[in-house]
Amino acid sequence: MRQAEISATLVSDDSLATLLILSSALLHAIWNAAVKKSDDKFATVVFVTSYGGLLFIPFAAFAPFPEPALWGWIAASMASHLLYQLALAAALERGALTFIYPIARGTGPMLVVVFAYFILNDTLPPWKLAAIGLLVGGIFLSAGSLGKNANQPRSALYFALLTGSMIASYTVIDGLAVRTAQNPLSFILWSGISTAPMIFLVGIKRRGFALVSDTLKVWRQGVLASIPAHGGYALALVAYNLGGLGEIAALRETSIVFAALIGFLWLKEPFSRNKLASLLLIALGAILLKFL
Repeated sequence: MRQAEISATLVSDDSLATLLILSSALLHAIWNAAVKKSDDKFATVVFVTSYGGLLFIPFAAFAPFPEPALWGWIAASMASHLLYQLALAAALERGALTFIYPIARGTGPMLVVVFAYFILNDTLPPWKLAAIGLLVGGIFLSAGSLGKNANQPRSALYFALLTGSMIASYTVIDGLAVRTAQNPLSFILWSGISTAPMIFLVGIKRRGFALVSDTLKVWRQGVLASIPAHGGYALALVAYNLGGLGEIAALRETSIVFAALIGFLWLKEPFSRNKLASLLLIALGAILLKFL
């Protein structure tokens, strides 16, 4: 009887983790589309990260102040998220979004799975590894030999790979932090609050105090992007606490599918055969990962 109760709990946690991470993937695609639609993408990213991070403050009263040991995790998370933002900005300045985004998002889960397998002993059966391979392969195929992406500079590739490495970094750091925290909500709230000023300070160094007016000019896109950006990542952190880190990180990359659909329906972007094939691979990998 006790074993049956434990099994039911595991099934429940696994299903909830899947639901949360797919919701997070959808919200991630929505906020990226909102940034892409903005005329000033850098100012919108600063708005999302800095002003949007203030959304966590009203909820801070509902969780205990982080214990001293947790601040090390918060500092590591803050550094990895800042480097991610800078690497992503540098990549998008050098290459097309359809080239950068799939490579960055594909590199992240691949590195997380390697780390989880060799360091955390978060072992996966061979069929799950094959499913993750299909999912990641589909993501890289979507950045393949598209005509307009054929002549992307090497620096765009390097920064895309660096962005993916930072995605893997903050995924592992944040995933471990919510597992070790006495209260995972404390980490979720205070990592968001602490990260908020960092990209703003970098933006001030880059544009001066004109950044303040620049961010206010894009407040509509900023608000539209901020809620799904921070809400979606909070859902992802909860999912990391419930399921296997490598598996959950891979499932989050189904955001590529949502982003493609949003791009086609809302941003009126072209939908090629190559993109369709890549999306089918991603969907197949996600289905096999979850249901077989």
